[in-house]
Amino acid sequence: MENNSIKRSLKDGCQHPNTETKKPKAAQVTTTISHPKSSKKIIGLQDLSDEVIMYIFKYLSHDDLAKMALLCPNLSRVSHDWSLWKKPRFENFEKSMEEVYLSYLKKDTTELFISCNDVPSHDYSVSENFLIKLKTKCPELLDLTLKNQVFDEINVNVLHPKLKMLTIDSATIENVPANSSFLIDINNTCPDLERIIMKNNDWVMSNCIYPLTRLQRLNYLSLEGCKQFCIPYLSVNAATEFKYLQTLDLRFTPVSDRELVFFQRLPTLKNVLLECPEYMNHEIHSTITDLGLAELCTATLSFRYPYLGAMMGGNGERCCIETFYVRNYKKVTGTFLRIATIHCPHLKLLDIIGSGCTSAEIEYFKAIRPSTKVIY
Repeated sequence: MENNSIKRSLKDGCQHPNTETKKPKAAQVTTTISHPKSSKKIIGLQDLSDEVIMYIFKYLSHDDLAKMALLCPNLSRVSHDWSLWKKPRFENFEKSMEEVYLSYLKKDTTELFISCNDVPSHDYSVSENFLIKLKTKCPELLDLTLKNQVFDEINVNVLHPKLKMLTIDSATIENVPANSSFLIDINNTCPDLERIIMKNNDWVMSNCIYPLTRLQRLNYLSLEGCKQFCIPYLSVNAATEFKYLQTLDLRFTPVSDRELVFFQRLPTLKNVLLECPEYMNHEIHSTITDLGLAELCTATLSFRYPYLGAMMGGNGERCCIETFYVRNYKKVTGTFLRIATIHCPHLKLLDIIGSGCTSAEIEYFKAIRPSTKVIY
């Protein structure tokens, strides 16, 4: 009986643990099918689906994307997808490509960055005609950055009227007007400006300040690295016109006590960033001292500027500083810390790296004002 059951199970195709079966010889033969070389197809970028091409394009710069329009119609079509052009950045702008760039910009483009990473020249700088066309091509443009550009004069009337943020960084302006600023009438051209960054520009001088004060919504102003920055005494009333200014960035700008005087009567001012340029000599040049900082914080004018007190109306509201950078000013000492303890009740962050404050004076301030973060 047992032998019959074993035979039946083998006949049915079931394998016994101790039984080996041999495969047919035909199953042991492997066949190789060869294809002629002529039948192999080379897959190119334009043979891929739109979804795959889009995925690849997201890793390209906008400079490279714009050049896709010059290759073939299919790549040009995909590269124009609106999702790639809401915040374009042209790191290597070429004036000869301006019309191509404009063809890519969209109605809902909100930010635009234009720069030349090589030696700035007219061939790699945006033209006034391009800026004018942005008004109709990008009606919702809010943020414009122009970096390493060269302008042969510039008229603010070419700027987009809806701008809320304007950055002009390391720009060269040829034929700068001697007695007036090219920023004149900026309050009418761009009335909604809230943030202005004029960084590393040697052409920013005293005549640029007054036009900026007329911007009714300006709350952030950076003049970082502007070597010619100066506020003449005749502009003292102009400085008090910054009615909504909250942040003032004057890092690496040659500021002295007399410039600070003009910003003391701004009740909205909360963030003041000061950092001494490396080229300044504290023994020769006018610089920032304890006295200048005291005048800024207490809104009182010392005997050095008696007539300014009359012009500015004497004592009044003072700025409520929350963030204060006073870096690398050797003549700022523990005297300022004692003044800040009393007259800066809202201070949250104090940066005094490179100052003349001693460790003992800093520790005393920290003990009195534990809620203020001190960087030194």
